[in-house]
Parts: sequence; C-alpha cells; structure tokens
Amino acid sequence: MGWLAALVGLATPMVGRVLVALGFSVITITGAVAVLGSLKSQILDVLGTAPSGALMLAGLGGAWVGLGMVLGACTFAVSVWGLTKAVRIGTGG
Repeated sequence: MGWLAALVGLATPMVGRVLVALGFSVITITGAVAVLGSLKSQILDVLGTAPSGALMLAGLGGAWVGLGMVLGACTFAVSVWGLTKAVRIGTGG
C-alpha cells in the first residue's frame, strides 16, 4: 500500500497542472472566438454601407477569400499562442 500512496502523491500535482493548463486554453480560445466574432461583425457593418456594385467587384476579385484567410490566420495564431502558454503554465515554467 505504501507504493500506491506514493503514486497518488506524485500524480495529484500533475493532474492539477493539466487541469489548470486545459482551463487556461479554453478561456483563451473562447476569448479569441469572441474577439474575432466581434471583428467580423464590425467589418460586415462597415461593408454594408458600401455600394453593391463595389462589393460584387470585390467578391469577384477574391477579397472575401483573402479576408477569410486573414481571420483564419489570426485564429490560428491565438490558438497556438494559447496552447504554448498553457503548456508553460502546466509544467510550472
């Protein structure tokens, strides 16, 4: 029974670190989703005031694909940042 108690004693801090790391990641990613959602709605509000012909021309030129790529890159960067910081917090470093 002594070795079992030693294993439980070693595993408890590691489980706590993992839970803290996961919680930090979820909060970071949730915040990033909220910020990017707000940014997208603001962009759409601004674009709503543009003439329809200009919007159609921009769509033919691939502006919407480019906008999606930029927002996707921002989401990826924030996600990677959150995961690397969560690992640092989880390992105590």
